[in-house]
Amino acid sequence: MLAWGVLGLTLFACNLWLAHQAAQRGYVTYVFTQTILWSVLPYLLACLMIDRTIHVPSIEGNSLIGLSTAVPFAALLGVVLMFHLPYSRGALLLSYGVTLLWLWLGYRRFISRYVPVFGALDAQAVGTLQAMLDMPGAARPAPATLRVVRSETEARQCDGIMLDRSAPLNDEQARLLVQLKISHVRIYSVERVGELLTGRVGLAHIDTEFHDEHVSRLLFDAFKRLTDIAGALALLPFALPASLLVTLAIRAESSGPVLFRQARMGRFGRPFTLLKFRSMTHQHGTEHQFAVRNDPRVTRVGRVIRKYRLDELPQLWNVLAGEMSLIGPRPEIVEIAQRYAQSIPYYPYRHLVRPGLSGWAQVQQGYTATDAESVTKLGYDLYYVKHRSLALDLLIAAKTLRTLLTGYGAR
Repeated sequence: MLAWGVLGLTLFACNLWLAHQAAQRGYVTYVFTQTILWSVLPYLLACLMIDRTIHVPSIEGNSLIGLSTAVPFAALLGVVLMFHLPYSRGALLLSYGVTLLWLWLGYRRFISRYVPVFGALDAQAVGTLQAMLDMPGAARPAPATLRVVRSETEARQCDGIMLDRSAPLNDEQARLLVQLKISHVRIYSVERVGELLTGRVGLAHIDTEFHDEHVSRLLFDAFKRLTDIAGALALLPFALPASLLVTLAIRAESSGPVLFRQARMGRFGRPFTLLKFRSMTHQHGTEHQFAVRNDPRVTRVGRVIRKYRLDELPQLWNVLAGEMSLIGPRPEIVEIAQRYAQSIPYYPYRHLVRPGLSGWAQVQQGYTATDAESVTKLGYDLYYVKHRSLALDLLIAAKTLRTLLTGYGAR
């Protein structure tokens, strides 16, 4: 990646030359060229940040590209504004766009042939990890090579060493582990490696620290609430005309209410009324059933709006009302949530955050149709609760856009 980053400096050299030529002809001012020159520094910082995280498997690495690029450029903008230096917004946006595209291409090129190697001190850790990888309905995990190591030399050939905290170490393994820590070899728990490879939390490895990690992100939750309000208001000019067309289509096809209302489980386990455009025939007693592929209850209009998630548009009101977020675990039916809370340990942890219009489970797994797949879905939801961040929200938003364009995961 560093070599790719050095190669990218030629793009800035070309931009500087073009800006200089444009300045001589009076198309831009000297400030435009000066801003491009300043942008070389955040570009190099972004290269270093990505290079330091290149060992992380792609399941999390993708979300780091945008963040690693945005932070240095935001820092440059902050310095410029603090000292009232003249700068060109166009040149800054151009440099940021070039950096983001170039580093994304380089990262994708690297991980297309990069398979991380994780070592273990015994075979039990490998077996524990394999059980985490094999779950019903889960997306395919990122590729990785697993091996048992017996010496420091073998361990240094790995990207990291994983430990099964439930398995005791013998004296030889304990001595090797101490030596590896002194030698600064990366040490991961098995559940952490599982999270890196799958984007899911291993339900058998949740401990009491999970809630403490949630509390550490309360400041982010406050910031996110502000972005939810701003995002919902920004989407209204597009959502209102689309909602009008959907309303007319539903009215023209079948009788019954346009909106479908249902009690869903909200933050901290408080029920709220979720709004959707009706996509099924108006019948009683079927709303608590899982939708199946080619469900006969779904109308022709319903198939279209469900495929492209247009039935979710009324939930922007739920967002503005503070009952939902733009990004978060999808809200579950109250009766089903209560049943899962009795049968699945730690299920209520998914209610520590506001439910969302789109979530990590939806973009990774799609729709769930069985209880076994719902258990896998919980692993994705708890991963989001544990690791929620601006970078992860942006990644989910990008994948949601793919869903809107392709209809992936609809039933």
